[in-house]
Amino acid sequence: MTATLRRAETRDIDAICALLHTHMNPDFSIERWKRLFAAPWCADNPDMGIVAEDAGRIVGFHGHVCSNRPIGTRRERFLNFTSWYILKEYRGLGLGRAMIEMATADPDTTYTVISLSSKRVDFFKKMGLDVLDTERLLWRRDGHEFENLELIRDPEVMAARANPDEVKVLKDHLGLAVTPVLVSTRCTQCLLLLSISTKGNNVTYYDVLYRSNPGLFTDRAPDIAQALLPEGDCVLAADRRFVEKVGDGAEVETIPSPRFWKSSRIKPRNVDLAYSEIALLDLKLD
Repeated sequence: MTATLRRAETRDIDAICALLHTHMNPDFSIERWKRLFAAPWCADNPDMGIVAEDAGRIVGFHGHVCSNRPIGTRRERFLNFTSWYILKEYRGLGLGRAMIEMATADPDTTYTVISLSSKRVDFFKKMGLDVLDTERLLWRRDGHEFENLELIRDPEVMAARANPDEVKVLKDHLGLAVTPVLVSTRCTQCLLLLSISTKGNNVTYYDVLYRSNPGLFTDRAPDIAQALLPEGDCVLAADRRFVEKVGDGAEVETIPSPRFWKSSRIKPRNVDLAYSEIALLDLKLD
């Protein structure tokens, strides 16, 4: 029983999705798993992941969601890890370690791990990845009054008023499991991509996956929550690094399993949760 590693190819998609559906999570249909390979934003330079193969049979997979994104005046390559699974009989042979080493070989790429089992935290630390965030901030409706803030939800209006980088983000995530909102003031604006889900405590989280204007989001997060959230037990939630300072009224919550990253080029504040498995697979953000 010997497995070898290689880069995943288009011809492998059906076998990978069958492996993930049968063994990793049968609640996800094969069609849902196939969404991982349909990201529209990286068709020119794809990296679907790594497969472990034994005698032509795929016995393991380490998925990648790649993107090339503007950071300041540069374009940077990001790679989000997803859907890591190895058949039980092939575990303990070093395949997992070899997959991570192969996946993180490019020093010019920024790597992110958003959804991670707590059982693998120590392993990722040993593999040279760093903790990106361990806490998120929560804001609730508190009835306060505010002014000079408009939330735009109409797609055509957002597209007309957004700047070119924001328009690109909107187009890339069109039809995916995110809710875009353009926050506008008289002087500036901020595009938000939100993942909305009810979590185990029966609180509906409006999780921020992306914000185009960190300064505006930092300054106006309480007002955004007041304008955005419906009545009921709801929170606007954002990883701590998404704000430049923690203002009054923000609750601090520990993320169940920390987020990880590896980068020699990008500051943490520029690492968001868009262009990831969260949007493609319609996952709840832990």
